[in-house]
Amino acid sequence: MRSQSVRRGAYVAFGIVALLAGCGGRERSGGAGTVIIGSGQDPKTLFPPNADNVQARAVTELIFQRLADRGATLNTVGDAGFVPRLALKWDWSADSLRVTFHIDPRARWQDGHPVSAEDVKFGFQLFTDSLVGARARGELLALVDSVSVGDSVTCTAWFRGRAPERFDGLVTTVMPLPAHLLRNSVRDSVALSAFSHAPVGNGPFKLVKWEEQVRLEIGPSASYSGARPTLDRVIWSFSPNGTTLAQQFMAGESDFLENLSVDDAVTASKQPDFRVVRLGSYDYNFLAFNLRDGATDRPHPLFGDRALRRALTMALDRRLLVRSVFDSLGRVGLGPFTRAQWSADTTVTQIPFDRDAATRLLDSLGWRAGANGVRMRNGKPLAFSLILPGVSAARGRFAVLIQEQLRQVGVKVDLEKLEGKAWQERSAQHLFDATMGGWHATPTPTGIKQTWTSSATGKGGLNWGRYQNGAFDAQVDSALTAASQLAARAHYRAAYQIIIDDAPAIWLYEPPLLAGANARVQLGLIRPDAWWMGIPGWSIAPGKRLPRDERIRTPTTTP
Repeated sequence: MRSQSVRRGAYVAFGIVALLAGCGGRERSGGAGTVIIGSGQDPKTLFPPNADNVQARAVTELIFQRLADRGATLNTVGDAGFVPRLALKWDWSADSLRVTFHIDPRARWQDGHPVSAEDVKFGFQLFTDSLVGARARGELLALVDSVSVGDSVTCTAWFRGRAPERFDGLVTTVMPLPAHLLRNSVRDSVALSAFSHAPVGNGPFKLVKWEEQVRLEIGPSASYSGARPTLDRVIWSFSPNGTTLAQQFMAGESDFLENLSVDDAVTASKQPDFRVVRLGSYDYNFLAFNLRDGATDRPHPLFGDRALRRALTMALDRRLLVRSVFDSLGRVGLGPFTRAQWSADTTVTQIPFDRDAATRLLDSLGWRAGANGVRMRNGKPLAFSLILPGVSAARGRFAVLIQEQLRQVGVKVDLEKLEGKAWQERSAQHLFDATMGGWHATPTPTGIKQTWTSSATGKGGLNWGRYQNGAFDAQVDSALTAASQLAARAHYRAAYQIIIDDAPAIWLYEPPLLAGANARVQLGLIRPDAWWMGIPGWSIAPGKRLPRDERIRTPTTTP
């Protein structure tokens, strides 16, 4: 997990389209024009182990194929729902410590060379080589010991143990790589090699042209054995300026905008030529209380009291907060998870907004209204400081609104805006009363162990508020080792209810993540974890294909 910046998403408001209809089974013959995607960042490298930003992931995952992929449910436990990709099927050993993949014998690299089991083994070696520096190396090695080759189209992955998500960790990380092209490459510089800028893949698309920092074009691969992508070409047009990208989209110079602001979404939704697409968000934001006094182990004089934390949560109208910042485009946070995760449970009982009940609870705790409107107890005011990163406009707006709502029940909040690095250091060192935090989760809910359990309270841990509850920890541990998704879901639900009741944080919002689409583009499946995986099924509406796309200029360089 990592701290996240605010991004945009939407409800079905202002005519917003969720676009979740799949495109499976459609006849695909010939091309259907060009789609231009406005994007804020260049991929930097198209070498899969080092493809870390969104743009690099999008392009590499269309050029290269995995052995298998998550299905529509985005399940991460076991292999239920996973769909074959490069592997036609897979078999488990009786002890479930190894899985054997049977590779499609028709699969070819884009230079015509057959894709082999050796390429799977070689890909695993590169993803786990410390010289290559893949970000996922440590997590992959914790799950998989090695990959062996049976014959040219059969390989076996050997697991270190029976971790419930070992299959997901393997197939969503490792991509087979062409051993015949990369075997003699220098491992510590392969991410910057000629291959990383002119890759030879095995997926539905191939790289056509790439002018770095300007644009990148892909087109259907003739060597791909599956269904041909519908579009003739897909072009990413890069600009670091969000305003410029929005203007280009509104002017029809691009067909799809990866990141649409709330303001621009409202504008676009009022025009018949545009649609606002809600992408699945794995971000959630919260106000975290420090349950300890600074960096000591003593209980915090305010937030060591569970009843007080619940009273403050009760005093906030979170729906009004979200509506004030995001209009109708945001979602109130439910807990330490997002609605896009399979473990999400919208039925968990929330601490309700009830200002009168909050007032009565504060009175019962001995916090009485003072002459200046601030509650007092034993001569001390009910006041605390709230630190937040100054670079986040949304968190800043939430903080001001929180300050005002708590003032109405006699609580004084001092806001302290910090430079991003300073805010993170203060939070990580537990030097705060309360902090405006946010995490970027993933389809797997296992990150909760790194952010909210007792084991994450120590040095380097992400449980900045140092929340500890043995019952919560036990439910999380049971969820992480459950043999089925059904059993894991029950444990996660119990864990979520415990932490919500304890109120170590006020779960504020899931920031909206929006994209814009020209109405002439027919979109297929929009996957919450990877919207770009539906691009092979995108097409141009009948009669809307441009006979000559003058928006496209010829790059000055070709890889």
